[in-house]
Amino acid sequence: MPLRILFLLLLFSQVCNAQPPQLPAMNIITEKAQNILTWTNQYDGIKSIAVQRSIDSIRNFVTIGIINAPKKGAMTFTDERPMPGRNHYRLSVDFTGDMEWFSNVYKVILDSSIIARSVMGAIETGTTNSKTASGTTNGTTTANPTDFYYSPSLRIYTNPYTGHININLDDALSKKYNIRFYDPEKAEVLRISRVTKTVLILDKNNFNSRGTYSFKLFDGAALVETGYITIY
Repeated sequence: MPLRILFLLLLFSQVCNAQPPQLPAMNIITEKAQNILTWTNQYDGIKSIAVQRSIDSIRNFVTIGIINAPKKGAMTFTDERPMPGRNHYRLSVDFTGDMEWFSNVYKVILDSSIIARSVMGAIETGTTNSKTASGTTNGTTTANPTDFYYSPSLRIYTNPYTGHININLDDALSKKYNIRFYDPEKAEVLRISRVTKTVLILDKNNFNSRGTYSFKLFDGAALVETGYITIY
């Protein structure tokens, strides 16, 4: 086999294997004052993926882009106008069945001088200022379940045999129930926009890590109940 063909085959193999990480993880690099987000979608049945950004914390997110009816595979989104300083990013994944699920959160710190040089066209051709985002997640993946004691809810609780979350709402068909789950840092990690069944089992793998999560049960906009569950 000619050396040139062998080299091309090796290069093609490296490119094929260079897939971005699967959700809930993603990669972020900064090039010419633009933040480029990449991830691999391994799920079917997704209505949309919203790219969200927060500049002051990991809670106050706004949507800066939406990908409708995404397919499986590698995906990319470029934030062409990030803010100077800290930019926190996450993905809001809206599944069919009214369940909203969030990726890990990543932080990128962008020097204002980089933005200024980019706007003025002073960045030299071929020179980039690239930095891989630090992995600040919606929960520490190595954390053990929190030593935290609480009275389990009769409506939303961890099944001690399966570890999944049981949701029992006898009047779900006549109410407009929605549920939001939060990690110990009070960041929202999962949302069920509308509960349409009286009995629902929520897979524990929908949560990014083990530990104790709080939840809020709403009927429309009215808060009905708050409580805790444990993922182990």
